[in-house]
Amino acid sequence: LKHLFSSLAPPNPHGDAMHCAAIFAGAAALPADFPTVPMKGIDGPMRMPLYGIGTWEYNDTVAEAATLSAFQQGYRHVDTAWGYKNQVGVGKALAAAQVPREEYFVTSKIPGGLNASATTATLDECLTQLGLEYVDLMLIHFPATWSGEGGPAGRKEEWLALEAWAKQGKAKAIGVSHYCQRHVQDVQSVASVPIAVNQVQYHVGMGSAPDMATDYRDWMVSQGIVYQAFSSLCGPCDAPYNTELITGDLVTKIGKAHNKTGAQVALKWVVQQGIPVLPKSSNPQHIAENGALFDFNLTAAEMKELTQATTPPVAGNSPSDSGDCGVGEEVVV
Repeated sequence: LKHLFSSLAPPNPHGDAMHCAAIFAGAAALPADFPTVPMKGIDGPMRMPLYGIGTWEYNDTVAEAATLSAFQQGYRHVDTAWGYKNQVGVGKALAAAQVPREEYFVTSKIPGGLNASATTATLDECLTQLGLEYVDLMLIHFPATWSGEGGPAGRKEEWLALEAWAKQGKAKAIGVSHYCQRHVQDVQSVASVPIAVNQVQYHVGMGSAPDMATDYRDWMVSQGIVYQAFSSLCGPCDAPYNTELITGDLVTKIGKAHNKTGAQVALKWVVQQGIPVLPKSSNPQHIAENGALFDFNLTAAEMKELTQATTPPVAGNSPSDSGDCGVGEEVVV
């Protein structure tokens, strides 16, 4: 399958950030021909893979099998989190894959809403569970606790603790997830290293959605923050939206023109904008298909049609609100 991943898409009207990536050697020595985008690391520019294997909702056993299958098929990025409770399984897969550490990329996340000491302890626990000396990217998973407790002061404290930990060589880059503009601005007010990434929900159906749905996509890009997508096949969406980007009419129609699946079309729409994706599957065939995105290009007309689609909407409070932007507001009593 190496030939499926060996070339980048040519320039397109939706951005060709991926073509600049080759000039960034970065800390992670990914294969030179691996599709990447430039990302701001703690010590300078890095290369971030344009696709990786997601592991949300997988236990250790399933995460281990899926990650190993992905790496055996040419993947070089796995995304996990302390909250997924599967980092031990991911670590076992990385060891079994026998890929040199500098040639692959690991992303993990810690919960939001932690104080400084809890942040440091949880970060160290992530490395222990993974069996690694460092991760390439560590994210704060949410702008507050999962129940919404926490405000600007807490975000600043957690970020500074993450910075101090990463500067010990334990992470090559750090970032956030589910953050909106005001959450990021809280961090920017104290940050001494770049916010590398904001990982958020993004898929076909959201291309023309408002800021509250996309967690301020355009603003994030304007700040030099990599906008990374999760749930790009709308897996957590309610039926029938949870299958629309796999077997729906629009993606299926476009897929036939390229001899590709509907899921590959939905994922290609995202990566052709220079936005990294993290499709999740435990099926080896689907894992292979989800990575085979770089031997075809969507036309400008196809990109426009997919961008203008209004379904499936963001899975959140409403079709125009992901639910992230109202999290962790300062409460005055």
